Amino acid sequence: MKRIAIFLLPFLVAGCAGMSSREPAYMQMPSGGEGKSPAPAKMKSAGSLSYKGMANSRQMAIDSQQAAQVSKKQQAKPKVIYQGYLKIRVRRALASADKIIAITEKAGGYVESLTARVVVVRIPAKSFESIMDKMAAVGQLLDRHVKALDVTAQFTDLTARLRIVKLARDRLLALLKQVQDVEERLRILKELKRLSEEIESMDSIRSTLQNLIDYFTITIELEPVNESNREVLHQSPFQWVRRLAAHLTTIMEGKNDIKMNIPAGFVLFDKDDVFRAQAADTTTLRAGRVDNEPLGDNDFWAKAVEHEMEGRDEELVESGTAGSLAFRVFRDRDVPCRYYLVGVVAKKDKLYVVEVFSPNEGAYTKHKDDVKKALGSFRVE
Repeated sequence: MKRIAIFLLPFLVAGCAGMSSREPAYMQMPSGGEGKSPAPAKMKSAGSLSYKGMANSRQMAIDSQQAAQVSKKQQAKPKVIYQGYLKIRVRRALASADKIIAITEKAGGYVESLTARVVVVRIPAKSFESIMDKMAAVGQLLDRHVKALDVTAQFTDLTARLRIVKLARDRLLALLKQVQDVEERLRILKELKRLSEEIESMDSIRSTLQNLIDYFTITIELEPVNESNREVLHQSPFQWVRRLAAHLTTIMEGKNDIKMNIPAGFVLFDKDDVFRAQAADTTTLRAGRVDNEPLGDNDFWAKAVEHEMEGRDEELVESGTAGSLAFRVFRDRDVPCRYYLVGVVAKKDKLYVVEVFSPNEGAYTKHKDDVKKALGSFRVE
């Protein structure tokens, strides 16, 4: 029998569509080992199928070009994600939270998480600016900022790649009906399984991205008047540790150094100026770099973070390691509570910090296994 390569994989036909064969950052999903898909296998094919395999290849090239043309049309409408932050001083936190909830629900949005001091809401895109104004008026505005992320190219590229992978799967399914050789059928089935898993992963990421496009996020931090000068048990002597906040990005450097697999269902914002990924339930993973000063190892800095959180009356619920990272997981004492993971890894004169904010216990439980796998893949280049 003649040997032909019948696996018409997306990274082979992507060249026909003018796309890069390199996996974009937001598609780096953990799949064992280094998180890379196995190389395409070659298999025996009956001589009578050689011409059909080549015809399938030409047809898939045409189909992939059509998929690329469709994706270009989708670029006509920009896709932007807005994330707002408000810090307001209020007389009564609970009453103010009720007002925020009422404003959110009236606008057709929903509350993602609610604690005594922080409310995270999701607002339909069209109502974002007016809702921000209404919420800012609930109390005395102390801080307000909005971040916009244009994900048009990211969404379009993902959509096009998803179409191509689905076309590859469909062609293999058609080819499977013609193949009689048992060994070859098993190899086709194995490749179909891999493609199906890849499609499922890409569908999940695309769904998350669409959710973040449709519903913008507003985080509201409430500072009651009688707690504006509230005391803590103790504070860290290290500035970056004192500035850590579960719901805010406070470490801005190091994005280009950091490589890691992204947890399933998360989207890595490749155009953001910091390393940040988010799930549809607003669980957020961030990573950055600070100076390792004074020079310390993982254990030293993990204990420094633990000391700071203890001073804030945060409850330590888990500590451990994942790959090169030492991490701690904290839970605030609100009901319901939110979870906050901080991981550290010292690299000579630099210290890398990974943070994961989970808005509630359900979100923490849902993502914790995938998050730990992602932490285990952390590396610096």
